[in-house]
Amino acid sequence: MRLISLEINGFKSFAQKTKINFMPGMTGIVGPNGSGKSNIIEAVRWVMGEQSAKDLRGDRMADVIFSGSSTRKALNRAEVSITFDNSDHYIQSDFNEIRVTRQLYRSGESQYLINNQECRLKDVTELFMDSGLGRESFSIISQGRVEEIFNGKPSDRRKVIEEVAGVSKYKKNKDTAEKRLNDTNDNLNRVNDILAELETQVEPLAEQSALAKEYQEQKIRFDQLDKTKTVLDITDHQKKHDEIQERVLNAQKMSEQYDVQNAHSTQQLAELKQQQVRLTAIKDELQAKLLNQTQSISELENSQNISNERSNNRQANLEQINRQIEQLKIQIDDATKELADLNQEQTQHLTKVQHNKDDLKQLRSLSAEERQAQMANQIESLQNEQVEQMQALTTLHNQKSFLIKNHEQDNKRQSQASIDLTAAQQKQTELQQTIQEVETELQENKVTLAKHEATLNEEASRRKSLRTSYDDTQKQWYQALGSEQTLQAKINSIKSLEADYSGFYQGVRFTLQHRTEFNGLLGPVSELIDVPTKYMTAIETVLGAQLQNLVVDNQTTGKQIINYLVAKKAGRVTILPVDTLSVHSLNTNTVDAIAAIAGFEGLASDLVTVDNTVIPVLKHLLGNTVVADNLDHATQISRTGQHRVRVVTLDGQLINASGSMTGGANKQQRQGLLSRQQELETFETKLSVAKAASTKFEEEVAKYDAAIKANQQSGEQFQQQVVDQRAVVQEINGRLLITENETDVIKKQVTALEFEVNQNNAESSSYSETLANNETEQGTVTAKIEAIKMEVVQLKSDLDNLKNNASVQARQIQEREQLIAVESEKITHGQQEIKRVEVSLANFELRLSNLQKQTNNDNATQAEQEELQRNNQLQLVELKANKQATETEIDKTNQQLNKTSDEVDAADQQQVRAQELQRAALDELNKVNARSVKLETLIDTGMNRLSERYAMSFNEANLDLIELPIEDIVSQLKLLKRGLDEIGPVNLGSIDEYERVSKRFNFLNDQKDDLMDSKQQLNETMAEMDEEVKSRFESSFNEVAGEFEKIFIEMFGGGQAKLVLTEPDNMLTTGVDIIAQPPGKKNQQMSLLSGGERALTAITLLFSILAVRPVPFAILDETEAALDDANVNRFARYLSTYGDDGPQFIVVTHRKGTMMNAKVLYGVTMQESGVSKMVSVSLEDVRTT
Repeated sequence: MRLISLEINGFKSFAQKTKINFMPGMTGIVGPNGSGKSNIIEAVRWVMGEQSAKDLRGDRMADVIFSGSSTRKALNRAEVSITFDNSDHYIQSDFNEIRVTRQLYRSGESQYLINNQECRLKDVTELFMDSGLGRESFSIISQGRVEEIFNGKPSDRRKVIEEVAGVSKYKKNKDTAEKRLNDTNDNLNRVNDILAELETQVEPLAEQSALAKEYQEQKIRFDQLDKTKTVLDITDHQKKHDEIQERVLNAQKMSEQYDVQNAHSTQQLAELKQQQVRLTAIKDELQAKLLNQTQSISELENSQNISNERSNNRQANLEQINRQIEQLKIQIDDATKELADLNQEQTQHLTKVQHNKDDLKQLRSLSAEERQAQMANQIESLQNEQVEQMQALTTLHNQKSFLIKNHEQDNKRQSQASIDLTAAQQKQTELQQTIQEVETELQENKVTLAKHEATLNEEASRRKSLRTSYDDTQKQWYQALGSEQTLQAKINSIKSLEADYSGFYQGVRFTLQHRTEFNGLLGPVSELIDVPTKYMTAIETVLGAQLQNLVVDNQTTGKQIINYLVAKKAGRVTILPVDTLSVHSLNTNTVDAIAAIAGFEGLASDLVTVDNTVIPVLKHLLGNTVVADNLDHATQISRTGQHRVRVVTLDGQLINASGSMTGGANKQQRQGLLSRQQELETFETKLSVAKAASTKFEEEVAKYDAAIKANQQSGEQFQQQVVDQRAVVQEINGRLLITENETDVIKKQVTALEFEVNQNNAESSSYSETLANNETEQGTVTAKIEAIKMEVVQLKSDLDNLKNNASVQARQIQEREQLIAVESEKITHGQQEIKRVEVSLANFELRLSNLQKQTNNDNATQAEQEELQRNNQLQLVELKANKQATETEIDKTNQQLNKTSDEVDAADQQQVRAQELQRAALDELNKVNARSVKLETLIDTGMNRLSERYAMSFNEANLDLIELPIEDIVSQLKLLKRGLDEIGPVNLGSIDEYERVSKRFNFLNDQKDDLMDSKQQLNETMAEMDEEVKSRFESSFNEVAGEFEKIFIEMFGGGQAKLVLTEPDNMLTTGVDIIAQPPGKKNQQMSLLSGGERALTAITLLFSILAVRPVPFAILDETEAALDDANVNRFARYLSTYGDDGPQFIVVTHRKGTMMNAKVLYGVTMQESGVSKMVSVSLEDVRTT
């Protein structure tokens, strides 16, 4: 056998179809790291059945498909094919050439082919089994496989020898045999258990059959009397039932009447509660309105108080300004008077200058006599002037005293004004800072107030929504409670019937009441089937009394029940053992034929649902029954089925298989077992829904009630928070207004004080000058008076000596010139004084004008403020009146709300009374209904008793009565029952049962013998397999050990090595160890050798295996990677020794020595990123050239 080729397409990095042809001898595969060399080896493993994606260096199998590159798209399929020359039939196959193909798609689909024929993975695995090939064989040896050998445990190395020995199929067969042996032991245990149980049944069955005949004789007479009593009881029950129906009608009428009353009460209560909610909302709105009105009144009152305070401050300010005005007027008068005086003095000085000039002129022009007369006039004038100057001096003295006194007063006022100004400025600064702080505080509190008001509004809106939800939910709750009570009453009525098993025959009822005595009792047919409402009437009609048949697991349970009833003399039952029932069915042709007829609803057995365990019962009872929509179609179906089909219509008309028809209708439709059970389930479902709804509504009502209370409580808290916060805001507003008013007053005070201080400073600056001028003027006047005195003396002397002294005239002229100069200087000074006084007078008048303007402005502001106060007072009166009206409306609303609350309580009590009356009516209706149902059940029980036990109708039984008084019938029935009880329980089918059990007992004994024989054969087979495995393993181990010793010397160039068994006495579990002694070293374990020595030793072992178990080809994946160059050359030379007639070696390598010994080299490159390509070179051709 020879490996011919490998074709790779879409596998890992081989995006393009690549075919590698393999020649005899050694083929080398080389290439740089990452070029895809190892992908070739993995392709071989993959096509030969490798299932581990991890061993193929992937996370999942789809990772082997080419995933694309920067220039190529990903592929959707990977395919690898490997071809062998099998002309020597090395592989057990009839083909001379074998081609194995594996394909995988990204969708997950995959397939295997052998010679282009689709096959299974198992077929590929079996093809290579024990051939030395395959994914786990030694035909593929990687560097990791070498490491497994020298790093593995002895037990792992054993697997290497087992592969050589070819014992895998024996171990697999042994595993199969062990599994079969375990199955055989399990079957044998089950057979023994069944035999033990059957042994306990055989003997009792023989005893039971003896009592059957005696029981039957007394039972016939008992049944005749029982039929008669049943007919008489039915007649009596029917009479009572007719009487009770009238009570049922009356009770229904009363229940409906109370339903109407209850609905009316509920509606009235809901309306009153809605009115209560509306009044509560009105009250909340009025209280909110009252709160706003109270707040407005408080704000207006605060505003009035602040306005009054401002008016008072403004009035005080006006009074102070008026005082300043009066003072300024005095100062203006004084300045005006002073100015007039100065002007007068200025006129006098001008007059004097002019007089002196005239005197000077006269002196220069007059004669001596004229001068004497003039001098006399001058003396008189000077004396007059002296008097005037004396008066002027007195005035100056008075002015000086006045100036000093005023200056002292001005100093006091200036000092006080400066102190007041500093205090006022400090107060103004403090007030401005306080205003900033109060404004910040006001803004923060306004934000808080807005939040509280928003929260209060949200709570009010939420409370209104909660109240609406509460009323709606409460109404739904009351309705759900009413439905729940009605449904519960109906369920209790039905359950009371169910608990008594009313409607069931005596025997069935008695058995069901003691059903815990019978483990195998599954229940009556009526409990075990689930019938859709649409088919209820049809199924009840067709099954009839069979609904009371008891279903048991087997005949044994059935016998126990019958024996129990016999022992207790508690009646008769029909039992359906699941394991022995015959199954009825229609053939396919008949079903197809009748299914094509119009009105065909389906096979009854298909329309009814049962548990899988009782399907035989369903097939037994309804297997040949068809359901049709009406009688006409039922007739057609019966005819088509050749009257071998039982057909029942949806309304209960029945056509039997024989062709007979049963039908009609009663005035009052009686409740059957199925419909009763279904009605109970329906009511319970509705009750569950009603309870869930009631509970849900109750929880929601409680939730809404708690939420409303919590909302009211939180609303009150939020309301109080709003009130408190509004009070805080109002108080801060008041403080802010007061502070702003104080600031305005202080501001005006500061302005007035600054003006006063500045004015005082100006006056103080002019005081020194005025005082100095006064003193100067006094000095001047005094000097002037002295000069006048001297001048008068001189003039008098001059006048006396005028005649004697010629120079007097010249002196007088000089004096007049000096006087003119002095007066001129006074005129100049007087002009300066006039200017000063005029400036002061202008300042006084300007201050007076400003103060008068301020007075006018304050008067206007005061008038406006008084008008505003009058308007606020009118608005305050109106608000108080509105508040009083609102309080009256709140009182009125509270009265209406209290009245409505009383009406709600009364309506609630009325509803409770109505519900109590309704429940009482329902109880009465349930009571009479229960009595009616019980009578109907007794009648049905009697009818069913006749039908089930005696297969007779009421009319038929009525024709075959025993003519005896009822007392005698009851007495004889008691005697017969006592006799039957004394006989005890009997099993009428005991003979057949005994035969069946005996036959089964013998059959199982035969089965036991067969199982024992099979067990012995399996143990012998397993022992033979163990011997074969031991023999093959020992033989293969000896051969491999011998080859290993020889090849070791060849590979190492000397030394010695051997394989040893860890447990020579136990060939089934012994491990394999390696002892090696390279040249120049001592014997030692593998673990003590160097890395290269261990690798070469492991390679030696693999070569030993190939020598013992030659394979057609071997793939070596960098096996020699750990060897040095010398050992690589030995490795390569050893491979070359096989020549072309030996195995093919495909070697993936990086080592030069291995490449040089290869016959053909394949180079793997990646000219295109991510895509591998192959290049081949024949080294033999190169060597020959």
